[in-house]
Amino acid sequence: MIALALTLVVLAVGFGAIERRWGAIRRDRRRGTLTDLLYWLTMPVISQITGVIAFALAAIGLAVVVGGTPDGALAYVHRTAWFAEQSLGLQIALVLVVADFTGYWVHRAFHRRALWRFHAIHHSSKDLDWLSSVRVHPINDIVQRAIQALPVIALGFDPRVVAISVPFFALYGLLLHANVTWSFGPLRYVIASPAFHRWHHTSENIGRDTNFAGLFPIWDLVFRTYYLPAHAPQVFGVRDAVPDGFVGQMIWPWRRVAKPRATRATRVS
Repeated sequence: MIALALTLVVLAVGFGAIERRWGAIRRDRRRGTLTDLLYWLTMPVISQITGVIAFALAAIGLAVVVGGTPDGALAYVHRTAWFAEQSLGLQIALVLVVADFTGYWVHRAFHRRALWRFHAIHHSSKDLDWLSSVRVHPINDIVQRAIQALPVIALGFDPRVVAISVPFFALYGLLLHANVTWSFGPLRYVIASPAFHRWHHTSENIGRDTNFAGLFPIWDLVFRTYYLPAHAPQVFGVRDAVPDGFVGQMIWPWRRVAKPRATRATRVS
């Protein structure tokens, strides 16, 4: 807990300085800070649990795909572990590409119908910044991790590569949500930027349901969901009645299942 608190302080100081210098939106008061701090304190523990569940689901899924038992799945991985024989640098690059491609489609799926109820929690921040990235419902976390882990396990990557890529995605996620104007200039078509991802979080009709990639915008370019105009979005959040508090947000998706209301209109190109 002490290490977590110290990490929060370091990140708050660092991102605070960055956002003051390159801030996209100036504001006197940040809404939802208490809720995001509760996510920050609880999600590391929850993520450990969801990570184990996701890995188990991915392993079971692989066993089903290869038509055998979990032991058979491990044997399959051992026989097809060409990727594990490559250099760590190449493996890291491949894992980032594979995980981001899978994540792109999982992300799009979470913007549709029943799954949206869980993903809407992540989009509920009205004042988007680096701390907003931790606002994730556990069901969203489990499903996304399990599906992204499946091809990584199936291809037999070195576990050390996975151990490096997971925290990298987490740290990059903080930057991606930062309240800054960075678009990375000519690299905006190569690497996802905060400016790129802020359009994904807008509640404006013109920008909603775009920019699903977490690292490589090539997926959005290829599948026609890329959107990055010269100006920046000004409003964020969702049109659903998502509660502001942490406990309410944990319960809300299940209540929606039990008692449907008008659903959020989606537009996916």
